[in-house]
Amino acid sequence: MAFPLTRTLTLTTTASPAAVWHAFSRVELWPTVIPELLAARLEPPGPLAAGSRIVTRATAESRGSDITYDVVAVEPPRRLVLTVGDPAYRAKMEYGIATDGDVTDVIATSTLEAVGFAQTFRFLLWRERLTPMLIATARERAQALVALAERIGETG
Repeated sequence: MAFPLTRTLTLTTTASPAAVWHAFSRVELWPTVIPELLAARLEPPGPLAAGSRIVTRATAESRGSDITYDVVAVEPPRRLVLTVGDPAYRAKMEYGIATDGDVTDVIATSTLEAVGFAQTFRFLLWRERLTPMLIATARERAQALVALAERIGETG
């Protein structure tokens, strides 16, 4: 298995595509469903748009780290692409929203790529741990945002 490492999963919900999009675009609500987040905000404030940034703060209990996502593509209510740049890696999260009858599919594709030879070598050594972590993180985030969409759908 070479890098970049890419995994895709599909979650199905009865929430409407509009509710799903609302869950993705209202980043300040993310901490209400993602336990490891203390805060999330969109910079600059306003509607979610390509070129925006999503700045998150992790809780101390989560032992996670603060992450800034660059918003690469916004196609309401069908597609959102976020990237994370780090000196050691690049990550990309692409979310597609599609309807199939009376259900909505959320297709989450996560890609992880090492930066530089040394990090690529580390990633190759750690791939047995990285693959399940990539899948678990993508699933947890997507499930949390689907839960938020279902809550939004219930409240209108």
